[in-house]
Amino acid sequence: MTTSLLIRQPSKSTLSRLVAIRRVVLKDLDRVETYPALSETTLRAMALVNDPSVSMNEVAGLIRRDAVVAAAILRRANNWTFGCRQVIDNLQQAVLRVGLHECSKILCAIGLRAMYGTTPPPIQQRCDAIQRHSLFVANLASEINRAAGLGFSGVEFTAGLLHDIGRLIMTVKCPPHEELYQPEYLQGEAGLGLERDLFGVDHCTVGDQFALHNQLPEPLERVILKHHDPAAESYQGPLVALVAFSNQLVNFAQREHTVHHYDLSACPAFALLARGWNSQQRAGFHQSLPVIVVRAFKNTRATLRAYT
Repeated sequence: MTTSLLIRQPSKSTLSRLVAIRRVVLKDLDRVETYPALSETTLRAMALVNDPSVSMNEVAGLIRRDAVVAAAILRRANNWTFGCRQVIDNLQQAVLRVGLHECSKILCAIGLRAMYGTTPPPIQQRCDAIQRHSLFVANLASEINRAAGLGFSGVEFTAGLLHDIGRLIMTVKCPPHEELYQPEYLQGEAGLGLERDLFGVDHCTVGDQFALHNQLPEPLERVILKHHDPAAESYQGPLVALVAFSNQLVNFAQREHTVHHYDLSACPAFALLARGWNSQQRAGFHQSLPVIVVRAFKNTRATLRAYT
């Protein structure tokens, strides 16, 4: 089943399939204890990403808990030393080379992937597409934060990585033989309405239940709930606007393979984010946007190469 199938008037057989999918996805949806959960290590890594005073011992201690994570950090370190004959095989040297916060980001991404690592291959493929999108959003939010001097210290990455957690949960619950969450599905605001029509609930609400059950910090919970409606956010407005804008820009970039003709003036999330900017700041940001997006894309690709 594809997005186009949802948009056009469904046939009787298709309608029957949709009803069956709805029944499976909605089963136990009100019981958050049945959702895939974030591990204690992942939750700790997310806290470290947001901690500017993170120490080497804290990060290294988390990495040593998991051989998969350790291998990913070593791989990332050696990818960064391309062109150098010296191979890093010491974990402490690898952490120093990669950087504490970059290591924490890799820990977060691997921890999120572990949520669906035991699902059937078709489910894993769809979840991988969602995670690639989310990791791109996370890196873009970080790059925009740095370029625009927004003042966030890591929470923007974690918020971007988790903003579509509700999609992962609904995808895990979807029957393996159905293709509800294809990559194309990520690229439109209309998807939220389609979810409500099909399931009576959208991924923002599902993700919010997950956030509350996992006792995620309020900034993350607000982003998960409101990233499709940043104008309605009263508590974490700048952060929600940043992730909402990053999400929309990534959707555009993944669809068009460029951002050179992206219309910032037509993006409500950017208007919220840039509230108070003068014309010079807006012009400078617009000019540097392609470079920002490319940098975020390269960071995303490097992280994915480390553990996939």
